[in-house]
Order: sequence, then structure tokens, then C-alpha cells
Amino acid sequence: MNWISRWKKIGIRVKQIFKKQPAGQEATDWKNCPQCKKISYKPDLFNNSYICECSFHFDLPPKLRLDSLFDSNYEVIEASGNINPDPLSFEVKDAAREGYKYIDKIKKYKKITGQQTALMCATGNISDLSAVVVCFNPKFGAGRFGPAENEHFLEAANLAIKKKVDIWVVVYQSSGIDVHTGVTGLSGMTKSIIAMNEIKKAGIPTFAVAARAVAGGTYASSFFMHDFIMIESKCVENLLFSGKRVTANILKGTDQIPTEFGTAPGVMKSGLADITLENRKELKETISKLAKVILKKHKLEKTEEAHENPEDFKKTASTAS
Repeated sequence: MNWISRWKKIGIRVKQIFKKQPAGQEATDWKNCPQCKKISYKPDLFNNSYICECSFHFDLPPKLRLDSLFDSNYEVIEASGNINPDPLSFEVKDAAREGYKYIDKIKKYKKITGQQTALMCATGNISDLSAVVVCFNPKFGAGRFGPAENEHFLEAANLAIKKKVDIWVVVYQSSGIDVHTGVTGLSGMTKSIIAMNEIKKAGIPTFAVAARAVAGGTYASSFFMHDFIMIESKCVENLLFSGKRVTANILKGTDQIPTEFGTAPGVMKSGLADITLENRKELKETISKLAKVILKKHKLEKTEEAHENPEDFKKTASTAS
């Protein structure tokens, strides 16, 4: 063993020791805002939908998200338990950093979030409109989209089509396709696109909500297939395929990256989103108003088609009465 290998092992051991020390960050009742640097009391943030006084939006736990969107009770769509979240049995060995088994990380994510996948899906009513809502949880592997998430997404989509719900809503907070799962994970891009196509064929209006970072394969697949793309607040950033540092390296020596690249204002200027909300408290009302306009339009179109055929019009009229 040469001196380089010995120092690497010493470095890994030091990291392990410091990693085991309790940080105490999660146990505290205070949270530091990265925008205004003010320390906020967590119960106050909770009462204000996790929004700081400076309007910075902290990540909202999926359970609270669903509570705020649905009118009252809702039914959680459970994930299938027979999908292997780590099909490659991915493991890092003999590296410059600490080795690990990826399945151990997944177990940790499950313990922290209480979820089986990075998605929390539910069905219920939003302003008296039947809906299926899919929420990414960034605390589960940065909102990974792997094989288990793929199937969970499809289960929610199938239920939406089967129940013929009024609206489909996906709240994105995803770092993209889980690279630890290889091609099996990448297939989720195709699967989610097919699912979105089937939802649209069923005539269900769809809404994408960018609540934080949306990147990689998630950004490049289902995100832009929605009828409406909404950004939750002006402080949302990292809405891009690859990170700013990666993009800067690609463009090195040629073009400079705009300061607003991947931010809510920059995405709006590029025409890649339809609306940016002042804050997440407007989300439910905005979705329901837009949905009711679309659904009313669909209803009028069906009535006009029926009017062209007197017999069909009679059937439509009798059904409506």
C-alpha cells in the first residue's frame, strides 16, 4: 500500500467519524432562510405554509401539500410493493470517498419520509373537482425517479383514467432519473410520456407545478407534456435539464450563461411556463379556476357536436336535464 492509498483511507475514516457526530440541525425549532438569512421559528413557518417573511418558499412536505390542495378527506394511492428500487444492486467500492450500497440509502430514505417511493399520490376533490395529485418528495433521494417511482406514477395515472377524474396535477421537485438504476430507470421517461398521452386521450386537463428544482430526465419527459405549466413562486430555480455548472463547462469559451438561467423569471421569459404564482397559497384557487374554464369549454364543444346531429342533441339534452 503506497502513501496515497493510506491518506485516502485516513480521509475516509475522518469523514466517517465526523458524519457520526450529531449535527442537531433537524432537532432545532429554528430554520435559516437562504434568501434573507433570517432565522425563522418552525411553528410560524408551518402556519404560513412554509413561506418566509421575505417570500422564500421552503420545501413543503407532501402530506401538507395534499392537505392544502384537497377539500377534505382524500385517499392515498399506495405504491406497489413488488418493484425492486435497486435493480442493479448498485454499490460503490474502493473509491476516494466512503463506499456504500445504494439499497441502504433507499432504506434510509424510506425511514426518513415514511414513504415507499419518492412519490406521494392521492385522489380526492379540489374545489369540488375530482382529482389525482402526484407529489415528489425531495427528501427521498432528491425526488428521484427510478423504477419504483415509474410504477407508482403509472398506478396513479391508471386510476385517474379509470375514475375519469376532472383534473390531473403533478407537483415536481425532482433531480431527475435515478442514475443508480441504469436503463431500468431511464425507461421511466418513456413510461411517463405514454401515461401522459393516455390521460390526455381521456380528456383530463393536466397541470404541472414546479415547486423547486426540476431537472434531468424528469424535466425532459413528462414535465412539458402538461396543458398548464405553473411555477409556484418567483424564488423557484434550477428548472433546467443540466445544472448551471455543467452547462457552463459545455459553453466554456463561447456563450455566457444568463443570470436568470433556470430561474422562474428566466423560464417565463423563455416561454417555457404559463404562469408564476406570487406564493403557493394561490395554487388551489388557480388550478380550480383554470380547470373549470377548460371543462366548461369541453362541455360546450360536446354540445355543439351533438347539435349537428339532432338525435345526438336529444340524448345530450336529456342527459343534462
